[in-house]
Amino acid sequence: MKKLLPIVFILSSLFANDIDFNAALSANYGDNYDFYSYSENRLDLNFFYNDLQGWIQYEYSNPPDVGFPINDIRKFRIEYALNDLTIKFGDIYEFWGRGLALNQIDDQITNFDNGTRGLFLSYSNGPLSLSHLNGNSSIWLFGTDLRTPFYNNSHNMSGNQFQYDWNSFSLGLTQLQSNETHQKLFGDKAFINHKLNGIYGSWMATNADFFFEYVDKVSTEKTDFFNEVAHDSLKEGHGVYGNLNLYLGNWGFSTEYKRYAFDKGHSDFTADDYGNRIELQMMPTLGKEQNSTLLGRVAHNYNLNDERGVQFEVNGSLLDKLTLTAQYSHLSRNNDWQSVTLADWEDSAISNYLPSSNPSSLPYWENYQEISGYGLGDKLYFKLGRGNNKEIIKAMRYFSGTQVNTILTEIWTKDTTDFYGYLIVDSTLTIDTSFSDPYNVEAKMWQEAKSFTIPMEINYSFNNNYTFGIGFQYQERTKNNITKGNSRTYSYSDSAWTLIKVNDPDSMVYSRDTQFLINEKKLKTQYNRMIYVTLSKAPTWSFTITHDWTNGFDGPTTVDPYYNPLEALIFGDLKYFTGERNRIEPPNFIQKRWVSAELAYNITSSQRVSIMYGSIQGGLFCSNGICRLIAPFNDGIKFSYSAIF
Repeated sequence: MKKLLPIVFILSSLFANDIDFNAALSANYGDNYDFYSYSENRLDLNFFYNDLQGWIQYEYSNPPDVGFPINDIRKFRIEYALNDLTIKFGDIYEFWGRGLALNQIDDQITNFDNGTRGLFLSYSNGPLSLSHLNGNSSIWLFGTDLRTPFYNNSHNMSGNQFQYDWNSFSLGLTQLQSNETHQKLFGDKAFINHKLNGIYGSWMATNADFFFEYVDKVSTEKTDFFNEVAHDSLKEGHGVYGNLNLYLGNWGFSTEYKRYAFDKGHSDFTADDYGNRIELQMMPTLGKEQNSTLLGRVAHNYNLNDERGVQFEVNGSLLDKLTLTAQYSHLSRNNDWQSVTLADWEDSAISNYLPSSNPSSLPYWENYQEISGYGLGDKLYFKLGRGNNKEIIKAMRYFSGTQVNTILTEIWTKDTTDFYGYLIVDSTLTIDTSFSDPYNVEAKMWQEAKSFTIPMEINYSFNNNYTFGIGFQYQERTKNNITKGNSRTYSYSDSAWTLIKVNDPDSMVYSRDTQFLINEKKLKTQYNRMIYVTLSKAPTWSFTITHDWTNGFDGPTTVDPYYNPLEALIFGDLKYFTGERNRIEPPNFIQKRWVSAELAYNITSSQRVSIMYGSIQGGLFCSNGICRLIAPFNDGIKFSYSAIF
């Protein structure tokens, strides 16, 4: 109750002083058969008085959908603007350039929050603007648990931005410093100082615009807290981003380039890989964020520490009724890699500025085409897309070179002596070392994923404000471990790769081992389908039924633990309603399927309530370059209420 007193005090002050204000309330509740329950409640309050404005967010969640339980004021901010000066105090979110030095967001779906609690000052006078930010950031990242974060990195940071605008040109300088307390996988925390300096510029014309940003970064680690010794230099890196847009009538062409080189590695980065990019840096990804659920599940998990890439996109309209979109991107790490042994890897720089196609650099390709438009007097809306993704997820070994075998030849020399009638034989062993002719060795193994997806959607609006819509998504996926070469293992005793056929180095193998399973049986291709049907009446309500199903998994086979009436109704199973089914022993035909129904109702123009019942498959979800694996939601109910006052 004490935690509510500040809010009560603020509300009473608002009414007493006739200050303008608005508020937003959201409440979410969920519970399912797998004991996945949550309760989230947030109240946002904004007030305005002359040049002063404020924002406060109170949250009671026990527990939330993702994150930690809380019953407290979660966020607050007070802003004061007078002429050319702006002052902010509290929870601050700023965005400089394209985010290579600073981009702060509060994404509650992915549970990523890199905001700063502190002070912000800015001054603007004509074409000149200056800003300063300092404070503390406490950033939580996920471990193995899908709902509760595990790793916490805290930053005591300060930064400055300078920007000057002149006609169609703009130039900016950024500087940021942070003292980070970094949580590692095991052991004591690391204490690191990060220094970032950047420059960005833009140019705008009638039919074109251009943007460029560069950031340089240096980190040092504090290892001695008792003696006056120099800190250890840890890592140096940089980031580059460029964007060019061209406009011609109803058509636009966009191209982007990035090279983020704050660290390097042939595999995924862990919490023990620190001193590189910090969480305050959120840069462009050069990938298309999709509205399609199935395309979202195969999104690339971007590496903002070590990745380069290009992206091209064309948008335009035809006959004022059709809109066309085509996009292509190619990404990779900044280095090609070779496994000298199974554990030791050596890198080699890519010879140019473009991304590599070498599997050791973990390349990624995606292309997407879409056509959408209206017909039948604008009553019919349709959208049809096509997407392809290909990604090298990891390289387990990747060696290509020559080696020689050591040949050991034993030579025995015998010397016979007759000593007073006794025969004495003296034997001497000599080992002769020689080498075989050099031969080629190839020992490669990597994991490759491909997908082909078609999303489509049709909506028809009737004259009485009713709208009927149907959507269908189809996807084919392959995921294989690819083995190539004449060797699979490395002998540490011989310091050499072991041939599959010892006496035949020219004998090569090539195999593809699928990673999709169903009931411990391998599947060559995973087929995913989703269909959803919506009936709505504007502006009051909408009702949607969604059916999602697959034929296999790239992990353990999930089992639907409970047979609910919605599933029985959708599948037309009369035995369920006559009592001939055991609800805790679902029939086989409902496995690998997830069915849900959602009703949304607008109580007023500012109040909305929705209720969902059924199952949701979950899977990968990415937003702003941050990806989160959402756990399945089986046989449960979700309720949400939102209001704006």
